[in-house]
Amino acid sequence: MTLVTFNSPLTSGRPSGTSVVESIFDALRDTAMNLAEVSASYPAVNIFEEPERFRIEVAAPGYKKEQFNIQVDANDVLTLSVNEGKNNVEGESYLRREFANGSFERHFTLGEMIDANKIEATYRDGILTIVIAKKEEAKPQKPRTISIS
Repeated sequence: MTLVTFNSPLTSGRPSGTSVVESIFDALRDTAMNLAEVSASYPAVNIFEEPERFRIEVAAPGYKKEQFNIQVDANDVLTLSVNEGKNNVEGESYLRREFANGSFERHFTLGEMIDANKIEATYRDGILTIVIAKKEEAKPQKPRTISIS
C-alpha cells in the first residue's frame, strides 16, 4: 500500500496535527495583535460636547507638555502633533518595547460653531485636555417671552 499525502485548502500551510479551528483562532489572534499595534500608533481620544464648549481628552501618557504642538489652520482644522523626544537611555537596550511614545498627528475639523480664538490646553496625569469655546450664537439661549399684540 502506498501512502499519499493530500493537501486540501483546509490543511495546506498548517503544521501537521493542527486543526481547522486552531488555525482560525491563530489567524484571529494574529489579526488582534496587528490591530493592537495599529491602535497604539496614535492615542485614543474622547470628545465631549458641553453647553458652552467642546472638550477633547487625549490619552497620551509618557510625554512632556513641551512635546505637544496644537495649531489651527485657515480651514478651521485643529492639528495636534507630538514631536518624538529621545526615549532611549544611553547604554540601555530593549528586550521588548510596548510603550507607544512615538510621534503622532491627529486632525479635527472645528466647524462653524467654534470660536477658534478661544482654545486652551492643559496636560495633567497623562491626559491632554483641549477646551474649545463655542461661538455665542451656538450656545444655548435662555427662553424669551414674546408679547402678542
